[in-house]
Amino acid sequence: MEIIDKGKVKNGIKLPDTIDDQKPEFLIKDAIFVRHEGSLVKVKFNEMLWMKGEGNYTNIVLKTGTLIVRNILKDFEKSLPSDQFVRIHKSYIVRIDEINSINMKEVIVGKDPVPVGRTYYQMLLNGIQKLGSGSE
Repeated sequence: MEIIDKGKVKNGIKLPDTIDDQKPEFLIKDAIFVRHEGSLVKVKFNEMLWMKGEGNYTNIVLKTGTLIVRNILKDFEKSLPSDQFVRIHKSYIVRIDEINSINMKEVIVGKDPVPVGRTYYQMLLNGIQKLGSGSE
């Protein structure tokens, strides 16, 4: 006799088996909404340059200006796509394709210097394609 697992079914609809199956499917996949001055404001990922966490607030530097929102940086780290953003310091997250240069102390994102933490520098170097074997 063969046992067939049909999972949980309610009213003819198969229910998810695990919590992972219940992850929300977002309608807008290229942006997040942040609360700013009493409204939810859409911020497209490709408009973001970098973020700086300052306590309970995060400064989001965009191509067109800056937003200050009452969310900790860790909230953004969890919500942003990891293939587009990287944490480079305990207080900074940057958009990967906006990085123009890297040295031991900072990265240039757009035209802005953004500090790199010592513990994040090597991970950053390991994640990029580089040519040459000169000192770093």
